[in-house]
Amino acid sequence: MSNNDFTITAIDRWRLDVPFHERCAHTVEVRVPGWSVVDLYRVTLASGVVGVGETLENYTWGKIGDEAAQQYLGRNAWELIWDDDLGAGLQMALFDAVGKSAAVPVHRLLGTQYREACPVSWWAQDMEPKLWAREAATAEEHGFTTMKVKARPWFDIEDQLEAVSEATSDHFVLDADFNGLLLGVDIAAPLIRRLEETFPILAIVESPIPQEDVAGNAALRRKIASPIAMHFGNPPVMTAIREGVCDGFVIGGGASRVMRDGTLAHHAKMPFWLQLVGTGLTTMWSVHLGAVLSQARWPAIPGVNIYSHTLLKEFTISGGHARVPEGPGLGIEVDWDVVAGFRVDPDYRKPQPREIHTIFWPDGRQTHYRDGGYRADFLAGKLPVFLPGIRLERRLDDGSEGFDRTWTEL
Repeated sequence: MSNNDFTITAIDRWRLDVPFHERCAHTVEVRVPGWSVVDLYRVTLASGVVGVGETLENYTWGKIGDEAAQQYLGRNAWELIWDDDLGAGLQMALFDAVGKSAAVPVHRLLGTQYREACPVSWWAQDMEPKLWAREAATAEEHGFTTMKVKARPWFDIEDQLEAVSEATSDHFVLDADFNGLLLGVDIAAPLIRRLEETFPILAIVESPIPQEDVAGNAALRRKIASPIAMHFGNPPVMTAIREGVCDGFVIGGGASRVMRDGTLAHHAKMPFWLQLVGTGLTTMWSVHLGAVLSQARWPAIPGVNIYSHTLLKEFTISGGHARVPEGPGLGIEVDWDVVAGFRVDPDYRKPQPREIHTIFWPDGRQTHYRDGGYRADFLAGKLPVFLPGIRLERRLDDGSEGFDRTWTEL
């Protein structure tokens, strides 16, 4: 194959609206409604090879506009693949195309293969206990052994963990992301210790208190048994390593950034999970990355389970792991019939539904909010966090006069 065969001759973007799975759609439509909007990129090389990638319009680490994407026409794909400015979908598609052209799997382009299968986690937003339990049971049925959840102070975390424990086997574990909502070591330490003593299912805790609290995180790490995960770069990574604020990292971004951060984690001997969210395409892209990064031994978080379809003809998790593809490029087969059914206009924007959220406090009070504005008050310490018996109910606009009246009053 000549160098000219790697010349980019076409870049096409198909916008999709991929429905969320009915099992979790109510919660996901409230928390991350825009994640259903997927830009599928198809890159054609002079050889006729086509590479595929995807971008979540409302979440992905990086994206590129149509005009900016077209500037790469006529360029050599080999020379571009490591440029993170391409954005998620276009970079992924170029790696896929180059791998196919070179007749090697993407992980061969990334580095030396370290593992043959990569751990992958199920993902769940904040939900009432019975729904977490249903998610966990479904995860286990589909071969997952880990579920990462959003732990929030408007639900009783002990009730949630008890429900999941009862619904799953002893081999299933749960990683809890508090996003700083435990506020400080004074609240976090006793709560996490109690959870550890009562619920063996709890594995890793992510960002239990604000990550910039270096002293607090270092102290918390000494007081609890669970490993602490923190997003790479906050605090600065060398501070995080030197001060011992966490046991491992959350890493995401473009290929260059992930490889750079993952290599640093290797030298620091600190594990991490890859957080690259999307359908089956992004999931398998993260598997190729995890295949060459030695410390990518915590389960990757793709969020693939929230969708009604992976967009792939075959997608399998077994024993909590996805096999690293050995076929050329991403080594996947896109289900183009399904993709065609999800296509929408190129400039499609998903409408944001109106929402009413009600917190039911243990003392019987109820407080109502439009569109979930209470999180800032919890994070600021204006509201008491993680009270026993607290719960949240969410209502989406059903078009009724009652909903409109309550919305207007709020």
